[in-house]
Amino acid sequence: MLTQTERRQSTRFRPKDGTMVVNNHALGPVMNISMGGLSFRYMGEDTAKKITDKLGIFLGSENILIDKLPTKVVSDKLVSKGSSFLKTSTRECSIQFLDLTKTQREKLINFISNKTVEMY
Repeated sequence: MLTQTERRQSTRFRPKDGTMVVNNHALGPVMNISMGGLSFRYMGEDTAKKITDKLGIFLGSENILIDKLPTKVVSDKLVSKGSSFLKTSTRECSIQFLDLTKTQREKLINFISNKTVEMY
């Protein structure tokens, strides 16, 4: 039996409730986050090709926005299919951060240090 190799190089953390990914093509709650990337859920069809531009991380209750993070989609999978009258499905997208600026890196470190509640 083959075992799945863990490819992540960074520890993953669960952000505080209400932490969202914002993008022109997707909006949804962040499931986990690390210095290397994050995963989030969203409603809609497969938009992986559209999410390849820059994303933002938003925690509205604390007025925090880390924006214009360059990313690459690692996976985008169906979590649950919508009903026959509600065509929208729930999907989970995992992204990798690419070439963060010094400021973005510092904001991300601060966010993970202060706005996450547990690690995996």
